Amino acid sequence: MYEDDDRRLDAAVSLGIISAEQAEAIRALTPARHATTAPRPVDASIIGYILGAVTVLSAMGWFLADRWDWLGAGGVLAVVGLYMALFLGVAERLRREGFQTAGGLAVLLAVAMVPIAVVALNELTRWIPTDVPASCRNSRFDLVFDFHLWRCRGLEIVAELATLAAALVAVRRVRFPMFALLIAGLALRFVFHAADAALAGELGAVGTGWVWWMAASLTTAAAYVADRVQPRDADYALWLHALAVFAAATASAMLLGEYEVFRHLLPPAALVAFLFSLRMRRMPWTLLGLGWFVAYLGWLAADVFRDTPVFPIILAALGLAVIIVTVWIQRNAAMLVARFGVISPDGRPSFPGGVGLLLLPVLVGALQLPAAAALDAANRRGMLARVEYQRRQAAAADSTRETPPPRRP
Repeated sequence: MYEDDDRRLDAAVSLGIISAEQAEAIRALTPARHATTAPRPVDASIIGYILGAVTVLSAMGWFLADRWDWLGAGGVLAVVGLYMALFLGVAERLRREGFQTAGGLAVLLAVAMVPIAVVALNELTRWIPTDVPASCRNSRFDLVFDFHLWRCRGLEIVAELATLAAALVAVRRVRFPMFALLIAGLALRFVFHAADAALAGELGAVGTGWVWWMAASLTTAAAYVADRVQPRDADYALWLHALAVFAAATASAMLLGEYEVFRHLLPPAALVAFLFSLRMRRMPWTLLGLGWFVAYLGWLAADVFRDTPVFPIILAALGLAVIIVTVWIQRNAAMLVARFGVISPDGRPSFPGGVGLLLLPVLVGALQLPAAAALDAANRRGMLARVEYQRRQAAAADSTRETPPPRRP
């Protein structure tokens, strides 16, 4: 459509109907081409590719786990090298034939072999310590930051770094958006490593929830930047938005169980998710907002107003109000878009405050981590006290049953 409009404008200029300046002014009224280009929908071929890739990974994982001792580290390394060569060869052939998605998935499978190769290579060389000391499993230990990481998670970190490096090399050579999901996921692993080391091993359920909170913020900011700079024909931001929504949902599930007051923040959080979805034109945020809204209603119905007979009536009225507001928004969509403008002058989706505002939750989460570590420690002490109490109760009951009754004279 845009190409036809350009040709008509060029023809009008050549015929003298309008001037070149007028043609440029008309073009300026239309958003940039990449801004209105819809992402490619998920069709049956993409679903088939993903199912095939998952099947291949499952088969390889099953084979290597079942035959690792039989093959030995050298045999595993040889098998992994054969798999990688096979995947890369198939990827090159598929890309030459024009099957870019299938070729990209084959390259992704080759990258997925890297951590297995690192483990097998380390089993041969013993460069990285694999015997985790008891201090790493305790609730607290006094180790230097980087020494703790190397001693307790050295092999894990090296495998992740090698996979990240391989993914970065692959994404430079193959334009395959799903690599954004792998790279972002590996990058978030180091956020968890840093938080665990900074808290000296006290990262528990509450602290992990706050780290997921920070991960959601970081990934959302990365998705926003990708939306602003990515090329027209590759939607890397979609996978980043999906990962950000997953992180936000995980953080809310972990934190709401510990901070009951946060449950009252679910409706405004759902509203923010809806607005962000409209601004960025991303469906995953709409689904997250719906999930938060339904979770809040479920909590009200199950806990707060469980014995209140009028709550179903209020809830039905609220649902009717939501439907009416939705109809009004649909009728006035053009006016709302023109008034609030979801597209910036450069034709890209925009968000008020930009990256700085999206990264603000990272600061909030970092400030909450010390208190979260103390709360996790208290929860662990309480759990251990309950286990010890139950053990003593069971021992007392067993001793009572084992004591024979006194004999009658």
